[in-house]
Amino acid sequence: MHFADRLQHAIDKTDSRIVIGIDPDPMRIFAPGSKLQQSFSGKSKEHLLETFCVMVIDVAKQYACAVKPQAAFFESMGITGLTVLSRIIKYARNLGIPVILDAKRGDIGNTARAYAAAYLHPKSDFFVDALTINPFLGPDTLEPFVEMANENDCGLFVLVKTSNPGSSAFQDLKVTEEDCTSVQTVFEKVAASVAAIGNLNLGNCNFSNVGAVVGATYPENLTRLRQLMPRTIFLLPGYGAQGGTAEDVKPAFLKDGRGALVSSSRQIIFAYEQLDDLRPAPEEIYQAIADAARKTRDDVNCAIASI
Repeated sequence: MHFADRLQHAIDKTDSRIVIGIDPDPMRIFAPGSKLQQSFSGKSKEHLLETFCVMVIDVAKQYACAVKPQAAFFESMGITGLTVLSRIIKYARNLGIPVILDAKRGDIGNTARAYAAAYLHPKSDFFVDALTINPFLGPDTLEPFVEMANENDCGLFVLVKTSNPGSSAFQDLKVTEEDCTSVQTVFEKVAASVAAIGNLNLGNCNFSNVGAVVGATYPENLTRLRQLMPRTIFLLPGYGAQGGTAEDVKPAFLKDGRGALVSSSRQIIFAYEQLDDLRPAPEEIYQAIADAARKTRDDVNCAIASI
C-alpha cells in the first residue's frame, strides 16, 4: 500500500493526527532519581529503555497515527541503543503503527544510497515506513532516497522549514531568480522542489509519499507553504514543549482535516515525571503517558474541527 494511503488509514482508525516522538533521552530516563528507573528498580538499562519505548508504542496504538523514534538518542547509547531501536521498530510495525524515523539523513552518491538502504529496504534491521531527510546538499542527493522509497512503498519527510529558533538564519534568506523576476526564500524554493518530486507519486488519497517537515513554531509560514505544497503531508514538530499550539497548526491542514501530522514528544512521553509518587507503579507511568497523548489528540482534533 502507498505510504500516504497507509498513513491515512492509521489516521482514520485512531481518529488521530498526532505522531508521538520517541525521544528516550538517557539524561532523563537514566538520571539518578528518575521515576522510570525507580519504577523498574534493578533492571538493566537495555530492559528499561525497551520497556519505556514499548510503553509509548502501546499508547500510540490507541491515540496516535504514527510514532517517530529520534535516532540520535538511540545512537548515543551505542550497540544497546541500536539493538533496542531495531526491536521497537519491528514491534510498532507488527502492530500496524507507521514508524517515521527521525534521522535527518542527507549525503551524496553512494553514501546517500547506503543511507536509503539502511532505513528504506525491507531487508534492513532498521526498515521503517518513512525517514526524515535533509535536502540542503542539493536535489540530486534526494534521488536515491526517493527511488528506494518508491520501490518499497515508503515515505520521506524533507526538511523545509524547521522548528528551531535559528532556522531563519539560512532558511529565510531570500533568493533572486536569474531573470530578476521573482524573489523567494530558501524554504520556499525547497518547498517547490518537494512538491514537484512528490507529485510524481500520489496515493489513492491524493497525497504524495514525499512529505515536508514544517515547524509548528512558525504558523505565519504555514499558509504559504500549503499553497506551494497542496498534495504534501506536513510533519509538524514543535508542538507542546517547544511552544507550538493547536491553533498554530490549523493552517497546515486542508478544510477536510487532512494533510498534516502534529508531532509531540517530551510533553507526552515524560508526562509521568509530574506524578507525585517518587516511585510510581508501571501502570501509573503508562496511564500518565496515555492521558497526555489523549489530551494532545483531542486538542488537535478540536482545533481542526473549527477550520
